[in-house]
Amino acid sequence: MARKKVDQPTEEAARQELLSLDAAAAALGVSRSTLTRWLSEGRVKGFKAGRQWRFRRSDLDKFSLMAHPSAAAVNVAEFEAAIAGLGVPESERVGMTTDPALPNYPNTEEEIAVENLFLALLANAVNAGASDVHFDAAQEGCIIRTRIDGVLHETVRLPRSAHRALVTCAKYHADLTVDQPAVNHDGLFRLQLLGESYHVRVASIPALYGESVAMRVLPQSYQIGSLDSIGMHDDDKSRYLRAVKSPNGLVLVTGPSGSGKTTVMYAGLQRIVKPEIKTFSIEDPVIAVLPWVTQVPVNRKAGMTFEHLQRALTRQDPDVIMVGGVDSLAVAEGCLQHALIGHLVLTTLHANSAASAVARLLDMGIEPFMLAESLLCIVGARLARKVCPQCAEPDEPAFGVLSPFAERARAGGYVLPDNPKFMRGRGCDHCRGTGHRGRVGLYEVMEMDDDLCRMVMERAPAKALQEAAVKKGMTTLAADGLRKAVEGITSVFEAVRVTHTTEG
Repeated sequence: MARKKVDQPTEEAARQELLSLDAAAAALGVSRSTLTRWLSEGRVKGFKAGRQWRFRRSDLDKFSLMAHPSAAAVNVAEFEAAIAGLGVPESERVGMTTDPALPNYPNTEEEIAVENLFLALLANAVNAGASDVHFDAAQEGCIIRTRIDGVLHETVRLPRSAHRALVTCAKYHADLTVDQPAVNHDGLFRLQLLGESYHVRVASIPALYGESVAMRVLPQSYQIGSLDSIGMHDDDKSRYLRAVKSPNGLVLVTGPSGSGKTTVMYAGLQRIVKPEIKTFSIEDPVIAVLPWVTQVPVNRKAGMTFEHLQRALTRQDPDVIMVGGVDSLAVAEGCLQHALIGHLVLTTLHANSAASAVARLLDMGIEPFMLAESLLCIVGARLARKVCPQCAEPDEPAFGVLSPFAERARAGGYVLPDNPKFMRGRGCDHCRGTGHRGRVGLYEVMEMDDDLCRMVMERAPAKALQEAAVKKGMTTLAADGLRKAVEGITSVFEAVRVTHTTEG
């Protein structure tokens, strides 16, 4: 009897993994006759159990999803016209490869058109220096956009019928399930283009008119910026270095997605790593190889989450730990506990400013005494577009824009000098008509001391924390933005745009 109870779950799991012909057709969204035809053509993997066909769920997930009816609805001529409009040479597109490889694909005219456009969009993004590609379904069609220097630009607009085919293609490349559009998915694949390798992280989420897909393109040859090259002011750099050179404690880098948080952590880590120090990083994904750092990628499918890996590092005798991001209370508590028991911990948190990061952690459920005992400093980060050097010209910002911004900067520790000279980009081919080319970091570094730690213990509001930090020498993001506008690095318009929600 005992043996039967042990075997039952295994037998039940095996039965659950197998689908009948009708169930498999429903899972793929095709008719029974279509699935039977694909079987005869060898495009779908199945096997006979007696007289009945059976299919493994894992085999269906790996099936060439572009054989889905979404590909059949594609207008090949429209896709070819969109490819021509992107201006990506065919020789460049032909040389592109992806990993995992796609067996028996493409094998119809429609599939070839979808795959060619998908690769052309990625090549166009790489050539333009874009960080992300977005597929969105709207009421009037399918909109493709790329994020360049932090700003989205529309690349091409296609009929609604094209949306599902492109989304399916992206999910197939990332080895994601296509028959569950009502839930979000995350995956990754590798791309080879002109001898360079890239990680493409694919994330989908259900939306009103169809799934929204964002693809982040990360070069594997990512160049880590030094503290001297990322635009950090000397005073801010000194505060940050004092924190990362401490033997233990927590260093926090805050900002929204795409604000340069990981770059700041990498730059700080480069200053302290050496053979005598055991350094670990937990990343999702690993975007740059760091010497003398044991880098551990998150693998949620295998249960290797931030929380799980943090616990595992306890027995690895670490000195320094870098955690890619605080995404839950458990991860935040893990970082603080490591900091309290004698490790230096660097991590990131989504927050509007350095001061508001404290309130965010307290709202998550962190005890004030844990923060006060472990926190060394908080770095607020933003990325602002630089003025294009090819079309830069003198600028005279409107009084209604400059005056309130100057007041914010004054409250943040920077006084606008007399007769400042500002620059702006007129717009040219070099900058795609935007007036901006490349990006520079804006920073605020709140270095903790006894007074600020006491305020944390008392749950002081973010505004009071920020005011106290400014009195002790901190300059806010708005102040750093105006300073870099005076220096001609960025424009007043851009500095205002990226710092308008950064008040504590």
